[in-house]
Amino acid sequence: MKRAIRSSLIGILIVLWQGSNHQTFALPKQPSSYFVRQRQGFGVHAPAGERLGMVVNTNTTGLILEPSQEEKTLASQLKAAGNQKNGRWQQVYAKYSGFSPLVLTAAMQAALKQGDYEEGYKIYKRVIHMTLPTYTIAMKLLGKLGRQDEVERLWGQLVEQDLVGQLAAGGRIDAAASIGDIQAAEQVLDYMKAKGIEANVVHFTSAINACANSDDTNRAKAAQRFLDAMLTAGLMPNTVTYGALLRALQQEPKHRLQNLLVEMKGHNVRPDTVFVECFLFTLLNSRTKGEWRRRNVIVAHLRKLPFAHLQAAKHFIDEMRDTKVRLAYSSRLIDAALREVLG
Repeated sequence: MKRAIRSSLIGILIVLWQGSNHQTFALPKQPSSYFVRQRQGFGVHAPAGERLGMVVNTNTTGLILEPSQEEKTLASQLKAAGNQKNGRWQQVYAKYSGFSPLVLTAAMQAALKQGDYEEGYKIYKRVIHMTLPTYTIAMKLLGKLGRQDEVERLWGQLVEQDLVGQLAAGGRIDAAASIGDIQAAEQVLDYMKAKGIEANVVHFTSAINACANSDDTNRAKAAQRFLDAMLTAGLMPNTVTYGALLRALQQEPKHRLQNLLVEMKGHNVRPDTVFVECFLFTLLNSRTKGEWRRRNVIVAHLRKLPFAHLQAAKHFIDEMRDTKVRLAYSSRLIDAALREVLG
């Protein structure tokens, strides 16, 4: 019995010693089933280093325990609720008082998807053991809340311990996009290139989004620079990419918008409902669609615009109808108003 107690005490002392000197726990050569299931549960596509490499523990209060079956079920329920329109994830999470990274990260992700950023932040503050998916979701949440210093702190920890891969880099650029931090987005892409981490379409699109959300007078040039780098890397932009670029061009001369449409055609990218709506608002100088909910208000605004802009908008809508693109309600209102003004 004494020998067993002595062995237990030695084991505890070793864990405490490790916790006080290291922020990183190395996993065995073969990944535990917990980390494999956790990654699969969130549908994350991460390189091997992120899947298998490390668990980052910023609080060092002990080792992570295998989640219970109830916690695994709860994490799945949170994921489902987060993916639903008006998903009631908070009701699913309400009775949970544990500290499983699997559950807390799932709850944070559900909060992120549902736009409940403050609630997600409260859950983040409860996190003891930070896994790589937790870091990624946390940076995205903090970016939505404009907590730039906290984003940089988490990113710095990952960089310091050489734990950055596609997943974590994507989270950092996403945070930069929310804040409108062009420089940070560019720095992350440069870091990825220096480390041999392959950037994908999502990384570059998020970087262009940083330009769209920035007040920098050179944001259009920066967005074009990101697009050029994307094309140089052999990646093809999609509708979301061009939608972000479109928003970055809002203060540019209107001919740039027409050039954008030509470029999209050249890359066989077809506008969708959201892009059409955004294009019309940008071309016709409406900052938000909330301004245009009544046809008479739209008509009054259109009468103040150059005739060439109205013609361009009408031609664009006709082309979208011909190619069977579904028009949003606001786009149909603009179409009707244009017909009234142009006759």
